[in-house]
Amino acid sequence: MRTSGIIYPFLAAFCYGTTPIMAKLGLQLSNEPLFGACIGIVTGVVVYTVYFFMSGQGAELSSLPWQAGVYFCLAGLASTLAIFSLFWALEYLPAVVAAPFTSTVPLVTLVLSHLILHDLERVTRADVVGTIFIVAGVVVLVS
Repeated sequence: MRTSGIIYPFLAAFCYGTTPIMAKLGLQLSNEPLFGACIGIVTGVVVYTVYFFMSGQGAELSSLPWQAGVYFCLAGLASTLAIFSLFWALEYLPAVVAAPFTSTVPLVTLVLSHLILHDLERVTRADVVGTIFIVAGVVVLVS
């Protein structure tokens, strides 16, 4: 396994981990969770757009199969709803309570992988045990 294969998930975890903290700070100044989430999403769109065109990959977007575009749009919709939900949660809960609930993502991913991606991926016993430990950790944190 390449080093970047390990570094990127930790970088993602670090960046995702900063999201509820920054959102909570923003909500202390402006109690508008949907507007705050919208600003975050628009910022992401701008960053992605600049990246694609600065890296020379902008032309590749036009050759994307439409079916892939549909799945990417559905993933974007799910991500948007997740961000909105997190911002709403942060309006009512401390960040240290709201954020761990998002750590139950592996449970949803495990079930959906088994049901939808069964031809592409195999859910192993280790996957199930690891997911149980993650969800158990969340239960301990919020109890």
